[in-house]
Amino acid sequence: MDAVLRLDIGTVKLTRVPYFDVAIDGDGVGLDVEQVRRVPWAEPVWATAEGQVNVGQAVWVIETDDRVLIVDPCGAADAFIRTGPEAIGHQERVFDAMATAGVARERVDTVVLTHLDGIGLAAAMDVDGGWVPAFPNARVVVTSAELEYLETAPEVSGLTEFRALVDHGVVDTADTLSEVAPGVRLEFTGAHSPGHAIVRIDSGGEHAVLLGHLAVSPLHLAMGECEQMHRESKAACAVLDALVADARANDTVVIGPLWPYPGAVHIDANGAVVPFAVSQ
Repeated sequence: MDAVLRLDIGTVKLTRVPYFDVAIDGDGVGLDVEQVRRVPWAEPVWATAEGQVNVGQAVWVIETDDRVLIVDPCGAADAFIRTGPEAIGHQERVFDAMATAGVARERVDTVVLTHLDGIGLAAAMDVDGGWVPAFPNARVVVTSAELEYLETAPEVSGLTEFRALVDHGVVDTADTLSEVAPGVRLEFTGAHSPGHAIVRIDSGGEHAVLLGHLAVSPLHLAMGECEQMHRESKAACAVLDALVADARANDTVVIGPLWPYPGAVHIDANGAVVPFAVSQ
């Protein structure tokens, strides 16, 4: 398992608690081998020499004032860890990793979902196979547009589990540019899903942004094409391009919840994606 990554954005503390990283075929993130190999900075952090793409399962923790938030915990990991009899064992190991990193799950007060694409670890399986809140003292926050979409969506990965959270009464909604904690706000983007959002952190003149699934891999930052990954491809690419330009201009730390270690990058003047730990 990779090391825990800690970084400060002003007075806001961010921690990446890893579970595992794995190499998958590029089509799992909408890329083919040739696209992967065309990115000069892809290897070895973001991709393998064989053209596979590295993805990570992790929990991003945000601590600000007395608040403890997590964003897209082990998002889109259902196929890996949320099905079958192994699910309870997986979730307990993630909770143990968080506790070892100093973030017991009872401390978490807010689970931010940029959108729904598998329940990840927002919900936990109980011994009877039912679904309960994974973080007993936390509210689960999505945009109002995403909740409205999910109320009528026929097929979305994780929908059954999400509706169990709604039934438990722990789901709240946020509107565009909603501040969910001091220095932390949820910003609606749409495009990937009808209610998709990003999470912006601004503190002490420093900045970070968690992209949700606008860029499932850092390689998407260089693609200029994302037809297979979004409901509204052109809109998603336009939003992502603007975020990349903003990150270059303001030295914003860019974070992807599904990115492998270190999961955070700077974008240099040439547009190259520089892993956070390497650039410091």
